[in-house]
Amino acid sequence: MDVCILHHGEFAFGATVVAPRRREVVHRGTRVEIGDRAFDLLLLLAQSRGSVLSKAQIIARLWQDRVVESNTVEAQISALRRALGEDRAAIRTVTGRGYQFIAEVLTQDANSDKPPAAPTHGPAFSGLSLPAEVSPLIGQEIAVREICRGLQTHRLVTLAGTGGIGKTRLALEAARQSASHFADGAFVAELAATTSTDHIPTTIAVALGFPPGDGTFSLERLAPSLMSRHLLLVLDNCEHLIDGAARIAEQFLRIAPRAVVLATSREPLRVAGELAYRVPSLEVPPDDNCDDALDYSAVRLFEERVGPHAGLSPDSRAALRLKSQICRQLDGIPLALELAAACVPSLGLQGVADRLGNRFQILTHGSRTALPRQQTLRAALDWSYDLLSDEQRSVLDRLSLFAGTFTLASAQEMASCDALAPDAVVTALMQLVDKSLVSVASGSGYVRYRLLESTRAYARDALRASGAMPGWSRRHAGYFLEIFRTAARRAEGHADVDWRNGYVPHLDDLRAAMQWCFSVEGDMELAVELTVAGIPFLTHLALLQECLATVDKALEWLSGQSGPVDERQMKLHAARGMCLLCHTVATSTSDAFESAVDIAARLGNLDYQLLGMWGRWMCHYLNGEYARAIPLARHFNELALTSPRKCDHLAALRLSGMSRLFAGDLPGALADLQRAANDTGPLPRAQRMRFLYDEKMLSHASLALTLWFMGETELARQAAQQSLDDAREFDHPVSICYALSEAVCTLAVLDCDAAALDEAVASLAAETRRHSISTWRARAQMWQGLLDLRAGDPTAFARTISPAMTNMGSKRFYVSLSPYITALAEALCRRGMVSEATEVIDASVARAIQTDDRCGLPELWRAKAEVLVATRGDEAMPAAESILTDALQMAQKYGFRGWQARCSLSLARLAHMKGDAKGALNAIFPVTQQSADAIDIGAAGPTLTGREVNRRGRSRRY
Repeated sequence: MDVCILHHGEFAFGATVVAPRRREVVHRGTRVEIGDRAFDLLLLLAQSRGSVLSKAQIIARLWQDRVVESNTVEAQISALRRALGEDRAAIRTVTGRGYQFIAEVLTQDANSDKPPAAPTHGPAFSGLSLPAEVSPLIGQEIAVREICRGLQTHRLVTLAGTGGIGKTRLALEAARQSASHFADGAFVAELAATTSTDHIPTTIAVALGFPPGDGTFSLERLAPSLMSRHLLLVLDNCEHLIDGAARIAEQFLRIAPRAVVLATSREPLRVAGELAYRVPSLEVPPDDNCDDALDYSAVRLFEERVGPHAGLSPDSRAALRLKSQICRQLDGIPLALELAAACVPSLGLQGVADRLGNRFQILTHGSRTALPRQQTLRAALDWSYDLLSDEQRSVLDRLSLFAGTFTLASAQEMASCDALAPDAVVTALMQLVDKSLVSVASGSGYVRYRLLESTRAYARDALRASGAMPGWSRRHAGYFLEIFRTAARRAEGHADVDWRNGYVPHLDDLRAAMQWCFSVEGDMELAVELTVAGIPFLTHLALLQECLATVDKALEWLSGQSGPVDERQMKLHAARGMCLLCHTVATSTSDAFESAVDIAARLGNLDYQLLGMWGRWMCHYLNGEYARAIPLARHFNELALTSPRKCDHLAALRLSGMSRLFAGDLPGALADLQRAANDTGPLPRAQRMRFLYDEKMLSHASLALTLWFMGETELARQAAQQSLDDAREFDHPVSICYALSEAVCTLAVLDCDAAALDEAVASLAAETRRHSISTWRARAQMWQGLLDLRAGDPTAFARTISPAMTNMGSKRFYVSLSPYITALAEALCRRGMVSEATEVIDASVARAIQTDDRCGLPELWRAKAEVLVATRGDEAMPAAESILTDALQMAQKYGFRGWQARCSLSLARLAHMKGDAKGALNAIFPVTQQSADAIDIGAAGPTLTGREVNRRGRSRRY
């Protein structure tokens, strides 16, 4: 989160600060050079307070009486947007009208001593995410105006009414007309395809621009991005999840205090402050012989949907009388009118009117607004369904099993059978589209189809009543099994699979198929196969909790079956280990990988032997069990030599290098890690993510730490930045978290670079919102807690850091986090929290001694000595000096020049405290030989200045 302190007259938006008096624009702390005319244009737009300025108005204000070319304004706008970078969306082009400044502006009140609220950065909230209007909304002009007024006075407006009454159409039209009043735009989250309350937060997050994350999205994680956003969220089709939708809508409004929610539902959400708007039916003529029937909105809508000639009587007065009769018998419900209009071409007006008398008798009695949704909708759908041919009904029933959108080819594959050829399915589908029972959803150059949720539910009921549901549900699951099994086979062959663009549209159907397979009436054998096939897809999207849940169900069922252990168990155990690895390194994680290795060895599957061994190595590494990790790395290397996969060879080098590092062999570690990191040959995307994380990122992150240990701080920073660049180029959220925490944050702490640490921690927090992996959330909380503690908040330790460390368990003891532990102990001492510092450092030192951690022990000992002096003062100096001497000797013995320098400085400070100036100089002499400009010898003794301890080789590449 960026915090800007504004001076009088200045204003800010996004990450940009504008100082009119100095004629200066600053973006993320860096001054941006723009021309005088562009600066004047920015001021003019900002001062217009959201008004649209035409080109003529801009020219008249900025160029006055001068003659300028027609594209001058466009050129200045383009230059201004380039200068604003990520805040370019602040200037909106209103087609045919001009330009509008739409960003939220923060200013400093001249009479206030308080700085403005900090702007929050999340995804780009600009423009509309609303679907374009396809046909005009007829007869609801008054309702739209009333809803728009309600959106100006209430933060939650719910459109309630019977099914098919047009709540969604009204909501979208009201949102379009109100969008200009919301600086950050209007967005729609459609809940029709959402089958569980647990998925509502994810649906909202995706609608607002966040990618899919792991499992259930927590709205609280969106709070920083939504705190200052002024937006309108349409929450559509809440009725099937009414309780959860009400709770989540209330939560959303709490974390987004400037947001407004427009919901559609059968009934009000019953949330405090809600404006419940009962959507009225369209107006209907009082009788069949009404001369002014066309003045009634229901008749106008029906005539629009029927068209000018389809099925009409030659007598225009007779036709108008039949239309009035149909509209009145259907109570003016828009959906029922549209369904009736779809049948007119085949039955004519008279035929439709004759049928309505019997089929919709319930709709002509009682209060229209009090009709139960299911009754009303079922009556309309019963009538429409009965008018379909047998082929059309069969196709509609089978298509109802699609949980999301589907293609023409998918419809043919899903609905065809011996009695219904694929070509007949196409014909029936086109007829269903004509009858408005199937909707067309175009996008990305191809056409997809979908059923409205009410139509889908009705058709599924019909399929269930026919007794054919199990068979066609199995067909649906089998169809998606083949889709994901084919993709999984390609991934196993290390081909690049575009999971995100090619398979995310199938996510709802994969979930629905698994849900049926695991149900009482489902097929467990098919469930296991579908689970195995979906593993690469779910893990790539970091949906690890979701993957783990299905994997555990599959393994539990297989454990009760007779027969030999096969490839399925191997893949399931490997997936279980991968999913658990991001949450815990307990025995269960290692056991899962161990099982995968054992089965793979029996089956002779090299890929899964290596995968399981990699997982076991990671468990030992994250637990700080280096003595067990080193021989495992050797075994991995031996097996990798027989693999044709380049990624296996690179992973072997990295594991070997890290194991050498654990043993104190820095030159050997450097040689292996440089070979892995500097391999510039092509590595397909599938191979880069062979072992859960991006292999290129892992190599550079490991190299960065090794370089710093050897005193090559400049090269270490380059390697750390490269690891982050690798992960971002790969666009894998878990890999990005690893690079930020293990490389960038760690190097920033070691280099005393506060600005770099602030930026990296903010990025890490943002990335954890893309998934729900507990380890990385805990890591982000630990880093943020350290920043808060350093900034003077002593409560950060108990509130944030300690719970996060407890959540991580033994994962906090491995080598990459030693710098964090020592920085934390020192920060606690500076806040006078010496008991907490002692507890933290003592636990880490004990673990390091137990595991023979030669990498971390020198630094941990150094921090222990510092804490000891802070705790007991002068009486602890002899013990502290002894500990520092041991730490320095260990660092010298194994060549850890980075730790050596820090130990020397601590010894120098200790000598300075004792009044031994000569001893202080002698202690820091080796350090000053390396980098005199990194040391400041003041009244408090020698300290790091924030510049690197050793800048040798700054111009060399690693």
